[in-house]
Amino acid sequence: MMMMALMALIAGVAQAKDDRVTVISGDGNTLKDGAKTAVIEFDYSKTIAEGTPLKQYLKDRGEDHVADWPEIAQTARDRFVKMFNKKNKKGVQIVDNGKADLKMKVIVNKLDFGQTGVAVVFGGLGSAGGAEISGILVVTDAKSGKKLVEYDLHEIRSNGGADFTEGRRLGTCYENVAKMVVKASE
Repeated sequence: MMMMALMALIAGVAQAKDDRVTVISGDGNTLKDGAKTAVIEFDYSKTIAEGTPLKQYLKDRGEDHVADWPEIAQTARDRFVKMFNKKNKKGVQIVDNGKADLKMKVIVNKLDFGQTGVAVVFGGLGSAGGAEISGILVVTDAKSGKKLVEYDLHEIRSNGGADFTEGRRLGTCYENVAKMVVKASE
């Protein structure tokens, strides 16, 4: 138990670092233009979930996990959008229609859904038991398709806490991604 508590504390300290989202190409100021809107897409086509391709991971866990995935992914996406728009009030806002100026695409390379038991027992200790993603976020001009900025998303975790379901942990993780992307654009 002591070892798990120490690992949770270390994970919380590591999460506090501001280097989880970095601009790897282009201009991070792109997202500061309040006159523009964006649409967003999450790409899970090559996602590895806990060492296995996502589709196989869900299938291995049972048909109920396969059936629940679209709703979990949509809820997590919605939480990203809400947090991004809240934190970036004076900048680009994400909209649901296709008439936006920009396209944002989050390519999720690695996904870990976290652990309910750890979230329950150590939930108050940083990101213990939380979900984690790694990938890239690419922002392009909607008309020309020109890439404007690309962000590296490195091992961003949810907070654990009261996130007892996979959907809640993933949603909190995506809220953290949104906050960090906005901060990296400052």
